[in-house]
Amino acid sequence: MASAGPAHEGTGEPDLFAIEVAETARRQAAPSFEAKAAIWREFREGLISFAEAQRRSAKIGALQPEKPQRPIASGKGAPRPPVARPRHSRPAPNASRQYANPMATTALRDDRLTPGARALLVVLRARCGKGRRTEAAKGTLAAIMSRSTRTIRRYLGDLERFGYIVTEIRRTARGFHTGLVIEITEAVMPFFTEPKGLARWLGESALAKPFLPFATGSRTVRVAGLRDEKGMTVLSSKNQTDNDSSYRFQNAHENYHGAALIGPS
Repeated sequence: MASAGPAHEGTGEPDLFAIEVAETARRQAAPSFEAKAAIWREFREGLISFAEAQRRSAKIGALQPEKPQRPIASGKGAPRPPVARPRHSRPAPNASRQYANPMATTALRDDRLTPGARALLVVLRARCGKGRRTEAAKGTLAAIMSRSTRTIRRYLGDLERFGYIVTEIRRTARGFHTGLVIEITEAVMPFFTEPKGLARWLGESALAKPFLPFATGSRTVRVAGLRDEKGMTVLSSKNQTDNDSSYRFQNAHENYHGAALIGPS
């Protein structure tokens, strides 16, 4: 009869310690052995069928070994993720005298942009001042907006994708990247900064409503055969239009004060 395992020298009795070591090594070499043994034990007890035992055993053999989890660093100097604070408990921003010049509300009504991207565009407009260009690093904008650099990069990408800014890399004389040069486009500027836009607005205003000078708000009159307009004062000699420099004419038939010159008969 074969021995059940290693035996002590001279006694012939099995070495239980050596048997336990060999069994432990075998289980470590085959991690799924215990799971398969439990399945076939259930089959032997009549709890599951033979087909079910085969299916479960094959499924365990197909499983990939689990990756060891990375140990969590602990100690006084171990890095820890920042704790999210409720929005209402965050500190108020520092007082600032920076203000944004006039800008169109097109981007603020653009549903393709996130609220953070819209807020960043207002800050960029304020940094541009009277011009259209500003220079800043992503880290600087992240500190201003209290966001991460990755979030600022996503905001800038959305603004450039939809035509509100144009960016280029700022380089030194040796070619080192030191930040971004950001330029806002015509879609951000107000309409009156562009001559074509201002002329278009004046034309639309003139077609929509006639020019109504000297509005008062107390009378209703008829102007040039059009509908009755409230707030109109008819031009006459009583409202002293001749004293207004915008109505003075200088030609061969009027003097500086508006009196007609009498020529020879």
